[in-house]
Amino acid sequence: MKKALTITGIFVAVILVGLLLLLTIVETNKPKPPKAITEAVAVTVPLSTFNVPVRFKLEKLEKYLNTIVTGTFLEKSIFLQSSKKEAVYLTLTKKEALTVTSDGKVLFCTLPLTVDAKLVKSRFGNLLTRLFKPLQTSLLITVSTPVALDNKWNVSTKFTITGYQWIKEPVLRFGPFRKTITKYLDNEIQKQSRVLTEILDKEINGKVSLRPTVSGVWKSLQKPIAIHKKPPKAWLRFICEDIQGSVKLSRKEIICQTLLKARALVVTDTTAEKAPLPLPSFSQLPENGTAQQSDIYLYAFTTFSEINEQLNDYFKGKTFTEKGRSIKINSIGAYASEKGITIAVETNELFKGKLYISGQLAFDVPSQKLQVHNFDYALNSKSALIQTGDDLLHTSIKQAVASKLHLNLETEIEKVPAIVHHAISKGKAGKTIDLAVNDIQIRSCDIFMGKEKIHLIINVSTEAKIDLKRIKPGKRITISKVLPLMPVATDTEKS
Repeated sequence: MKKALTITGIFVAVILVGLLLLLTIVETNKPKPPKAITEAVAVTVPLSTFNVPVRFKLEKLEKYLNTIVTGTFLEKSIFLQSSKKEAVYLTLTKKEALTVTSDGKVLFCTLPLTVDAKLVKSRFGNLLTRLFKPLQTSLLITVSTPVALDNKWNVSTKFTITGYQWIKEPVLRFGPFRKTITKYLDNEIQKQSRVLTEILDKEINGKVSLRPTVSGVWKSLQKPIAIHKKPPKAWLRFICEDIQGSVKLSRKEIICQTLLKARALVVTDTTAEKAPLPLPSFSQLPENGTAQQSDIYLYAFTTFSEINEQLNDYFKGKTFTEKGRSIKINSIGAYASEKGITIAVETNELFKGKLYISGQLAFDVPSQKLQVHNFDYALNSKSALIQTGDDLLHTSIKQAVASKLHLNLETEIEKVPAIVHHAISKGKAGKTIDLAVNDIQIRSCDIFMGKEKIHLIINVSTEAKIDLKRIKPGKRITISKVLPLMPVATDTEKS
């Protein structure tokens, strides 16, 4: 009896030692979880530069001027001699469409004017004066101006007459008598030229303004854009810091290259939103300050709770099978660790505890996709998992997790084109402008991980342009310079 108890005790002791040894081996081979990041990350978004050319086609300006400017340019009597014995009643009228052109440096406006002249006094007496046929001919007057913007973002012009051409020489006729009055009319047109140029300047400087369009973009950027609709809710808002412009001419357009600097700010409460800053006065952009593309920095984030919810929805309870071996995932969770992003996978296998897969999130520019680099298990090389041939099984798990891990982050990145377009064009498309935001490309995506969130700083390039479709026409202007008519001498007065 005593011997049997001794044998039983030895057997139990061997079993206990074996179990202890097994537990020691398992614990020795059990992977240790990578150390978790326990602090939040402070993220600063770099300054963004928006390059937005505002274009206004010359054909639109031409249409506007033809709509608003019409009528008589000059109406008066002029003397043909210093003795004042001969006088002509002269009228210059705009009856045909003017044209607006450019050589790329200067703006030209060519006005066809109808010239009507009638001899109202001559040394031949009043009777013979009436026998001279009234004259009608045409004159092309060309005015030109440089183009600039004033401090209120209005187009500024200073037209001067650069030339004119008679379509047909102005000659008064009566039978065999001919009287050429070109030099007299030339002299009068030179005297009155400023009347025409002042009217053109007034109608352009007061009506052709980029302020509504530029101000619209400036204010739109400052309005919050929802970037995270689930709690914690967040909005992106740009704080505009500076804006400059540079005006140039092409052969078909007036172009204002606008450079706007703003910094993205994340807000969590739109009720405390400040009123948008007003558009500053126009400031001249240096010649080397223009660029074709905008350089924009955006912010986005997702939470580990959202990622874990998504991972568990897909993997919890899922069974993987390879070559007759099966393993079931009981739970899965992601967290930020000193090794990057770590996924803790709890399976149904006894003694093997959790599996830990770690890697570094990175954005691949050529494919414009997120990737997980060096994504692998934190396993001892002598692990029973490897020795039992489970490597294929766990490779399947690793690949499946990697394929789903960045879906939530890619969703945030996929929002970028809509955010960029929305920021620039919010409420600005319509009857007066066309806005295009083209070729949106992600240049880089910096990823920062903290205790609760994954933060993305996304650098985007894009080409944006605004075309002014029309100017709201004001009151029609009748070009007129009416002077008191000189009294016509009668035969009685002559005698």
